[in-house]
Amino acid sequence: MTTKPELQTEGSFVAGLAAIALFVVLGAVFMGVSFPAPAGFGEGAAITKSLGAAMFDIAPSAIMGEGETAVPGEGFLVAFETIDIVLVAALVGAVMLARREGAGESVTLGVETTDDDDMAVAADGGPGGDDS
Repeated sequence: MTTKPELQTEGSFVAGLAAIALFVVLGAVFMGVSFPAPAGFGEGAAITKSLGAAMFDIAPSAIMGEGETAVPGEGFLVAFETIDIVLVAALVGAVMLARREGAGESVTLGVETTDDDDMAVAADGGPGGDDS
């Protein structure tokens, strides 16, 4: 038997106002900031070769062709690490959301229960708690 979820209203009014106030403050800060015009890379900049040279600790001049200029690879490190942290956090969050719990304990695949209402369901579409 399933029951309807109930809305928890205790303490959420103050938290909601704090979230709205934070949103307004952040919106005002982001709208008021000015960024410089993008500079871009010069003509003949070999970005991929420069990153490869930085990754393997090779002098960029050793792999640059004629008319190609090296780009400092340290500027890409912050973006790479930021993307790394965001992807790891998303992976951990997906695992936590996908984990099912029943009666306070993790439900594992193929575990039979004694209560018919609390049967485990197989993820591959096969039979759940019974052997039919």
